[in-house]
Amino acid sequence: MQPAESLYPISLNTAAILTGRSMRTWQRRIEEGLVPRLGDGRGALVPFSAVRPALAVDLSDEDVQMLVRADQGDAAAQADVGALFALAALQEAKARPAAPLNRGRGGSIMAAMHFLTQAAGQGEADAMHWLGMLHAAGLCEGDGQALALMWVAKAAAHGHVIAQRQLAGLLMPGKA
Repeated sequence: MQPAESLYPISLNTAAILTGRSMRTWQRRIEEGLVPRLGDGRGALVPFSAVRPALAVDLSDEDVQMLVRADQGDAAAQADVGALFALAALQEAKARPAAPLNRGRGGSIMAAMHFLTQAAGQGEADAMHWLGMLHAAGLCEGDGQALALMWVAKAAAHGHVIAQRQLAGLLMPGKA
């Protein structure tokens, strides 16, 4: 009997983001029989177990279930999965401060940005705040300080209490 995790289907796009392998590579692996194709024809899905070995983050069974919901578009799950990978990216950066960013090759920062951006686009204030923290830490492309402030301000405008305090501290020092 296969472990339950092998039955958790995720899209090729998510597999590519999590592993840094292209969608074409995943398609070729399916065609060659190296990875089973799951689903009912509405797009290629692969079992999470095919992706797990390439992850830098160890996901619990509950995390995998949340990842499947995030992959299906659940904004709250996207924010939670994004936060999980954001924490990993921050820990990786702290452990190797001089190492170049792993942009464009999968890994924790790419997964974090993918899911947080999707969740923020659906109005998830927590995701907006995490995006602000990643930009402030210099883990994203672009003007980190300006984008950090933008995301923290958006999170505050959406009712995120911590972001509201941070913004108040910037705008009215001494009153936060």
